Amino acid sequence: MIHAHTAYGLTFHLPFLCPLLPTAALDAEPDVTVVEGPVPQQLDAPLAQQETWQAESGRFLFKAGRNAGRYLVESGNRITLERSPMSDDETLAFYFLEAVLPAALRQNRFLVLHANSVATPRGAVAIGGESGAGKSTTTAALLRRGCSLLADDVTVLRAGPNGGVEVLPGAPQFSLCADAVDRLGQDLTGLSRHRRRSTKFVIPAHASMAAGPSNLQALYFLRPYDGSEVCVRQLRGAEKFDAVQDSIYGPMLPHEHSVHFPLFAALTELVKVFRLDRPANRWTADAVAEVLLHV
Repeated sequence: MIHAHTAYGLTFHLPFLCPLLPTAALDAEPDVTVVEGPVPQQLDAPLAQQETWQAESGRFLFKAGRNAGRYLVESGNRITLERSPMSDDETLAFYFLEAVLPAALRQNRFLVLHANSVATPRGAVAIGGESGAGKSTTTAALLRRGCSLLADDVTVLRAGPNGGVEVLPGAPQFSLCADAVDRLGQDLTGLSRHRRRSTKFVIPAHASMAAGPSNLQALYFLRPYDGSEVCVRQLRGAEKFDAVQDSIYGPMLPHEHSVHFPLFAALTELVKVFRLDRPANRWTADAVAEVLLHV
């Protein structure tokens, strides 16, 4: 059975249900099709690799383990899935969103950042930082202030029609640690835990989802520190370039640099980038959210 979904401006045909993604009409022409078939154990000549994945020009192999199987992403529009006998649709959908979809987006020439993003009254704001920096908690605080969700964890950028940089809406959900859920007054009833980060709960955000792309105005990199105040500093020059480079989601192969250079250059030229240090020993989500709305 084919399931049609949409996200990041693309339509997907999948052989499994992916309930976190909005559904699309079955007669809509797919941009990316997932089919079932044999997938190799290894790529012929990987240019980059880690334990669970390998990448070469136009191909990305992801090994999701015995509870899911293997995925081969090719040329951005075709994904082959070899299911494990122990797989189920929920597990297949999780790994598709976590690792396979970002690879397909990169092959479709989008610039993919490891960041959350929201649409604010002044435009889109992206929130980067290492795990535990407070990206999702800050996102939730912004949504409570009337902002709209664009993406959780995987922020996808494209060139805008007027020379700017646009953020594309992704999956209508984000994840929060239990203490943040409690502080923000979110009811835990019926919420599922994140599969890889068991301390986090997955929060549906259909009602808060942005209706369309939004121009990116600023990118903030959060970092907890031992101080007592929220401190924000604009990055410039090489420091700005390095911070954006470090936030790219997944491997960028040598031949992809020229493909992404115009968008990367527009991002570093037109979008303000900030380092935001927040006190690690107290609740600061509201103060950080106010900075992101006004600085």
